[in-house]
Amino acid sequence: MALKATLRKPFFMKMWESHPKVWKAMVDVGILLKYKTLNIAKLPQVIKLPSTQLLYVNPNENRGRVLLIKNGITQSRLTRFWIDTVQTFKPTIIVDVGVNYGECIFSTNYPTNTKVFGVEANAYLIPYIIKSKEVHPNKEQITIVQAFASNEENGNQRFYVDKHWSGTSSGSYAPSHNMIEEHEVQTITIDSLLEGESIKEQRLLFKIDVEGYESFVLQGMSRIIKECDEIMGFIEFDSEYIKKSNTDLDAFLSFLNKYFSVFMYDSNDALVEISSFTYKQMIDHLGCDEVHTDLIVVKK
Repeated sequence: MALKATLRKPFFMKMWESHPKVWKAMVDVGILLKYKTLNIAKLPQVIKLPSTQLLYVNPNENRGRVLLIKNGITQSRLTRFWIDTVQTFKPTIIVDVGVNYGECIFSTNYPTNTKVFGVEANAYLIPYIIKSKEVHPNKEQITIVQAFASNEENGNQRFYVDKHWSGTSSGSYAPSHNMIEEHEVQTITIDSLLEGESIKEQRLLFKIDVEGYESFVLQGMSRIIKECDEIMGFIEFDSEYIKKSNTDLDAFLSFLNKYFSVFMYDSNDALVEISSFTYKQMIDHLGCDEVHTDLIVVKK
C-alpha cells in the first residue's frame, strides 16, 4: 500500500519557509503569466470559486496571490471532502478552526438549518473573511470569531503572524525566515463557542488546521465530542509542527482513537483506517521520520 503522497510537507509552506525570496519570485511569475501585470492596484481582490461563491483575498500577500493563481483552491482534497460531506452528511453545526481566507468555509452552500462558525486568529485576514461572508447566500447563518482556539478560555496566546505568507502563522513556532510579527490573541474553546447550543442530537462537521495546535483545540471541545451523537472532522496532522507545540504524538493519537475511527489518505487519495496506530507504527508503516497528512475522523 503506497502512502508516499501523505508524507510530503505542503510544497507552498516548505518553499516559503526555506526559500522565501525564490518562492516569492515564483509567485510573481505566476501572477505575471495570469494577469499580465505585477501592479497590485490592477490585481483582483475577489475570486469566483467553482461553486460560484466569492472569496476575497489580499493580492499583496503571497498566499492571497497563490489563491488568485489557483482560482481559490490550494487544498483540493480538503475542498472536495468539505463539499461532499456537507451534501451527504448534512451537518447541523459546522466549525472551521483556522479559516485563513475562507477557501473551505465559503466553498459551498449550506442547508438552511445549519449553523456555521469560523475561528481565525490572524486579525489581518478578518476584513477579507467578512467581505466573503457578506456575499455568501448563507451569511445570516455564519458567525466569524477572531480568536485563538485552544483548551483555555479567555487566556492570552502568543501568536506569530507571518504577514507575507498567512498559512505559516502559528502559536506553536516562529517560521524559520523570522519575517513575523508577534501578537497577543485572546483564546477561546469550541465548547464555550457552542455554549447554549443543544448538542446531543446534532450532526457536527469540523475542520482544524492550526499549524501544530490541533490537540489543544480538540481538548477545548471535549464536551462537544462526548455529547454530540454524530461527528465528522478533517484534521491536519504535521508531526513537526505538533511536536513544536510540546504535544506528545502518541497522546494525541490516543485521544483521537478513544473517541473516533481515524482514517488517513493514501497516495491514491483513498482512505486507510489507522485507528489502532501509535506514532511509531505510523512512521514504521510509512517508512519516514516525519509525517504530514490529513486525517478524517468519525465518531465511533
